[in-house]
Amino acid sequence: MISLKRYLSYLIIIMVLCACAPAMKQVPHEDPASLYNKALAQEISGNLDGAYETFIYIWKTFPKHELGSKALYNAASITARTDSANAVNLYQTFIKSYPRSEMLPKAKTLLIELYIRGKNYLDSQRLFTDIFAQNKGPDMVGYGLDISKGLIESKQYSNALEIIANIYPLSDSTSRDVLLGLWTSAVENIDQVDVLAKFETTTSDDQLIDLLLARQARLYLEQEDQDIASRIMERLRNKTMQLSAQDKTARNTIGVVVPLTGKWETVGQKVLKGIEFASRVFSDEKAPNVEYVIKDYGSDESSIAGIIEDLDKNHKVISIIGPIGEVAGSISCNEAQARGIPSFMFTRGDISSKQESYCFRNFISVDTQVTTLLQVASDLNITRFAILYPTDHFGNIFTNLFIENAPNYGIEIVRQVGYSPQLVDFKEAVNTLIAHLKQPVQDETIETDQDIRIEPDFDALLIPDTAINAAMIASYLPYFSIDGVRLFGPTLWDTPDFIRVGGKYVDDAIFVSGFFINSQLDFVQEFNNSFYYTFGYSPSVWEAGAYDTAVILQNLLEGEIHTRESLREQIASVKDYPGLTGATSFYTDGSVDKAIYVLTVKGATIYEIVP
Repeated sequence: MISLKRYLSYLIIIMVLCACAPAMKQVPHEDPASLYNKALAQEISGNLDGAYETFIYIWKTFPKHELGSKALYNAASITARTDSANAVNLYQTFIKSYPRSEMLPKAKTLLIELYIRGKNYLDSQRLFTDIFAQNKGPDMVGYGLDISKGLIESKQYSNALEIIANIYPLSDSTSRDVLLGLWTSAVENIDQVDVLAKFETTTSDDQLIDLLLARQARLYLEQEDQDIASRIMERLRNKTMQLSAQDKTARNTIGVVVPLTGKWETVGQKVLKGIEFASRVFSDEKAPNVEYVIKDYGSDESSIAGIIEDLDKNHKVISIIGPIGEVAGSISCNEAQARGIPSFMFTRGDISSKQESYCFRNFISVDTQVTTLLQVASDLNITRFAILYPTDHFGNIFTNLFIENAPNYGIEIVRQVGYSPQLVDFKEAVNTLIAHLKQPVQDETIETDQDIRIEPDFDALLIPDTAINAAMIASYLPYFSIDGVRLFGPTLWDTPDFIRVGGKYVDDAIFVSGFFINSQLDFVQEFNNSFYYTFGYSPSVWEAGAYDTAVILQNLLEGEIHTRESLREQIASVKDYPGLTGATSFYTDGSVDKAIYVLTVKGATIYEIVP
């Protein structure tokens, strides 16, 4: 029997344990499904931080549970919106931890998008190669294009060729044109023959292989290894199909030389879009009797001469469209003229003065802008101009041409004042322009320039500067009480910034444009609508100019095979072609005459004066 003393001891212990029971209450087992539903509810309600924390907790607490993998995936998707670096780490962890998950393919594609967004092109290439091994579908082409561009920009040329060789057979004609330009850019930047040679086995496309062989031949020639270079050139000749002059079904080949990578990529892609639209690849209409060969020179304008040599010798082009800019146009013109290839350059500068030039400029030149503005001023009976201009290349040329041509239109230049292109505050520049007009202050209470009434001795003010700078200058005119002066400007004003910055101060301003998207001309509106339906955005002067150029060439080449000389003569005979960028005429010296758009501002809206 238990003694009373021992019994009392047991009783005290039991009472103590009972008293402590609430503090030792067992936490019920957490349910991952309930937590997962809670996280989903947080995400739906917009509490992304809370949802992210809950998903992470589920994954860390139940890593082997089915919902653990889903929670990690969801956490990565949420943080990808604001923290790409963290999302990359989470997707990488997911891919490593759950190799059999049904969400693995989607996680990999989302990770590759983050790599591309972060310009991590080497990691994106490795992941792309891994995905491509399992999915050789056309949906991979877009990723491959972006990665290839990035690899070329970061000078990883060999890596770019690996990607392009993989996706080229899966691409549509539009993507192939871009990829061909990227391939050319990468090949031209590789100086090791053995590196180029290994890619002959990775692709079966003749165009890609031809570019590899042509580059190898040039490298061997540079190394003065004539024998090997000759053997490679023989291979090229054997591969090339010679067009027969009697073959009426043969297609003319036009080279397109544009920057599809580098700092001018955006402009180059716009030009390419215009040419693609002109080629009718997106419509049911009969395709023109033309084949385009696309070449990308990126940011390396010095490569243009070699590209044109390749277009001449290996593609036998009948004409060339491009490049863009004054320097690139000059390089291209020298090559085109020497080889007798009719070419269209997109440049405002003069590209040739030869009596019979092969270099044509289908772009709005400074002299066209100047003469158009002077004609409009004359039509409005404006006879006195002042000029306020930046002393940079464009400002000086525009001003000098305006002064030189003004007398032909009965217009007097009262004065011109230059200012530094780096100027950001234009008050002093305007003050200098009208300083001599200020009258002595009669009222001693008047202390500011704003109270001095100015009677300008000019009817209009030419400002050959950017839209923003011109708009800022316009805002200073009322400060000096200058009224009734009409502003005139170049195509640089054709941007929303002009009205956004200038507001009411740019009302009645007159400027020119190469392409007015809101033109009342029916064929312009038809082009705008069709282009937007095809590409999902509205065209600019670049797309319109490239479209005009391509259509002019296609029309001239339709139904017959030209020689380069006969095509040059045909181009020089084009007069008043009704283009999107204005009625266009070409001349034997390569110059162009355009009846361009004249625009004005009324109540923060741009209107068309001409045509």
